[in-house]
Amino acid sequence: MKNILKMLPILLLTIMVSCKKDKTQQKEICKNPTSYEDSQGLYYQFTYNVEGKLSELKTDNSSITFAYQNNGNTVVLIDNYSERTFKLGVDGEVIELVSIAKNSGETTKTNYQRIKTTVGYDVTATEQSFRKNENAPYKTVKRLHKLTVTNGNLLALKLIDLDNNNRELGTMNYGYNISKNLSDYPLQNYLDLVDGAPFISKNLAIRNSVRDETTNTQIYSVFSYEYDANDRMLGWAQTSEYIRNSETTNYNVKGKFEYKCN
Repeated sequence: MKNILKMLPILLLTIMVSCKKDKTQQKEICKNPTSYEDSQGLYYQFTYNVEGKLSELKTDNSSITFAYQNNGNTVVLIDNYSERTFKLGVDGEVIELVSIAKNSGETTKTNYQRIKTTVGYDVTATEQSFRKNENAPYKTVKRLHKLTVTNGNLLALKLIDLDNNNRELGTMNYGYNISKNLSDYPLQNYLDLVDGAPFISKNLAIRNSVRDETTNTQIYSVFSYEYDANDRMLGWAQTSEYIRNSETTNYNVKGKFEYKCN
């Protein structure tokens, strides 16, 4: 009994040290990056809400705030120039986008109608522009996105102008790392959201190619990523080749993420 009593302080000390160590480890392993910096001089700071969703993205002279409504199915983005409201579908894709310009008050509404096909989806995007205090659109643009989807990933996209005899505007092709889920790296997902992507892929993209028929431009890009032992993204790099009118330009950028826990 005396031996047990003598050991109690040691056991308590061991437990306290162990708990302190666990808390330290938990603080070190925070999931969401708090800042980003790249070789082009861009620097961002990230803030998250209590649910761990991105709530603010700040640069030296601007910021974008993110608000979530309807159980996350509606996302509102506000920056220095506009307020954009995204309504999301069952797969996280954008089904409606309403953008209001702060300086002019002009509103742009885009609706995306998605139809299942044998290879993926046909998405018709109808964009209407309204001047301030006017109910009738002064401009309407309709475009068709023909998507090829396999195993939850967008492999190819063909963009067609429905207002000009179904003119083909361009094509995109993608490749993925199927061992990395996009949902584990939410900042990459936000890029697709801000761009109004008609489809959100399951995995992380590692390459893409773009052909713009309107400017006779081709772009080939390869993406590489760096991870730590906890599978957090520490950095990424993009190598791109731009080809236009037989002239080739190379573009390279590297970025790194920093994690600081509260």
